[in-house]
Amino acid sequence: MPSRDTPSVMQAPIAGLLAWLLPGLGHIYLGHRQRGLILLITVTITFWLGIAIGGARSTIDPVQRKLWFSAQLCAGGHTFAALAIGGDRTVPLDESDAVSIPHWRSADIGIHYCGVAGLLNLLIILDAIARADGTDPKRRTKTQPSGAGS
Repeated sequence: MPSRDTPSVMQAPIAGLLAWLLPGLGHIYLGHRQRGLILLITVTITFWLGIAIGGARSTIDPVQRKLWFSAQLCAGGHTFAALAIGGDRTVPLDESDAVSIPHWRSADIGIHYCGVAGLLNLLIILDAIARADGTDPKRRTKTQPSGAGS
């Protein structure tokens, strides 16, 4: 929850950064604990299920799958953890791996799961920023009763 010392101007960027680092953490920071936990569980399961299906080395690949990797980067900390698990891609594992990583259908499914998880987290980041902004039109009070002034 934001402290009273945190200026309201800083709440939106902090919530967005926390939401990028770990999905749902921005909402938890803003005091929306239940929503944050649901978002955390949903994106985490989706992302790591993609890794389980396709394997970390073939699913998170910034060299051969740049567009999908940019979507996966929106998952923040999960992507960096998967990169660490996947190992160094500059040194091939053996002679046959020097040309390319074998193309498997399961790798495609894993890529899509991780990409969708990242894009979902992009929406979560934007939602956390909007909730921290405090200029929600639903919260504004009406100055005139409905139907008046016509």
